[in-house]
Amino acid sequence: MRYSRTDLLQLKDYHLVIDENISFTEKIAKQFSRIRKINEMNVTADGTYDPVSEQLLIHLEVKGSVIVGCDITGVDVIVPIDTAADEIFTFDKSEEDINILKAAGEYIELLPTVMQLILIDIPIKVVKSGMIDYPKGDGWEVITEETYQLLKEKRVDPRLAKLKEYKPQDE
Repeated sequence: MRYSRTDLLQLKDYHLVIDENISFTEKIAKQFSRIRKINEMNVTADGTYDPVSEQLLIHLEVKGSVIVGCDITGVDVIVPIDTAADEIFTFDKSEEDINILKAAGEYIELLPTVMQLILIDIPIKVVKSGMIDYPKGDGWEVITEETYQLLKEKRVDPRLAKLKEYKPQDE
């Protein structure tokens, strides 16, 4: 998924079509602390190269799954990835628009953009679905947000506990 200016100029009508399955090594997954494994991803793309402006306008779609740890128990959870983005790449080094991605040397690299799309599609908090028993130990336990709110409402501030004993006297 690396294209030089020459590769793009040789395309029929300057039209780029990609449909590839990409396998990621464990080394790539270990660069990101949340990801335990990146399963095979299907990357499809449809793009057009403009030789005058030296820009590649491309629509990328990434589908597959990654394995991350559950934020409560730490067990493996498969997270589906299904994302898309429209990107503009350029060979023009003087381009100042921050929304246009510059070529790495003489090549346009699509793999870093694919990796960014995968990372963006992973939720901030991942909890294994169907989880009924939360972990607990000696003096601690994980509770649901609803249980926490109920306990919070019932709890009395210890600084005000003495006021519960106060009984108004008739005058």
